[in-house]
Amino acid sequence: MKIEVLAFAKINLILRILRRREDGYHEIDSIVQTIDLADLLTVEPARGVQVENDLTDIDGEDLAALAARAVLRRKPGAEGVRITVKKGIPAGAGLGGGSSDAAAVIRAVDRLFPPRLSPEELLSVATDVGSDVPLFLYGGRLRMRGRGEVITRIDAAAEESFLLLVPPLRSDTGRVYRRWRPGVGGRASDAGLGANDLLSPALSIYPELVAYHRAVDRLDSLYAGMSGSGASFYAAFADPDSARGAAGRLRREFPRALVFVCSPTEEGHRITRGGSG
Repeated sequence: MKIEVLAFAKINLILRILRRREDGYHEIDSIVQTIDLADLLTVEPARGVQVENDLTDIDGEDLAALAARAVLRRKPGAEGVRITVKKGIPAGAGLGGGSSDAAAVIRAVDRLFPPRLSPEELLSVATDVGSDVPLFLYGGRLRMRGRGEVITRIDAAAEESFLLLVPPLRSDTGRVYRRWRPGVGGRASDAGLGANDLLSPALSIYPELVAYHRAVDRLDSLYAGMSGSGASFYAAFADPDSARGAAGRLRREFPRALVFVCSPTEEGHRITRGGSG
């Protein structure tokens, strides 16, 4: 049996950093939305855990491999899996590609080797693998608290079209978080859409991002902001035509950047083959 699954990206509509925790993580309060920009993963039984990824410069162990091993430890008799990842989500852009891949692998490996884990067990595995992984087990518009593992679904229908502008650089998440200083920000419920406490730290580390930020900020959009720790920026529009018009202008202004027009999703991943039952 072989499972194919789309792993969707996310954008942070609001990101507040509340404090640095004693365990080294940061306490956050964030509103996120999954979007239809996606990686395509194929997962099938194999010996050991093998990951083929078209990114050749991943630092450390791939989150997809960590996720597979975490599920396999709970599946007596399962030998392993082969995972093939075709990247559609830019890396180092604050779009959660690695975490989304990990959540998709958790779901696929669980389906390959019954009996299925409970929702509570899946969430526990996801939390152990990474702070952003749990949100992709749900998808849609969500509020994330704690270090990302406390998830609440927001029922409001997501109707925006999103323009994404991805500069030709990768943001170092750990470095941006370390640059953050307490004393700014607050609860997500007190902030407007587009607020991000990591914007100033990211711009101070990567001053070349200022031009991209200004370009998105001056668009005639519903709201705009930076996703995660960067380096991508987004703007929300009421309809796809408006987003596509703005995208064309940004492609001319920033020919080396990637520009996408995306729609919101109600799921963090979508099994497209082999997932029946």
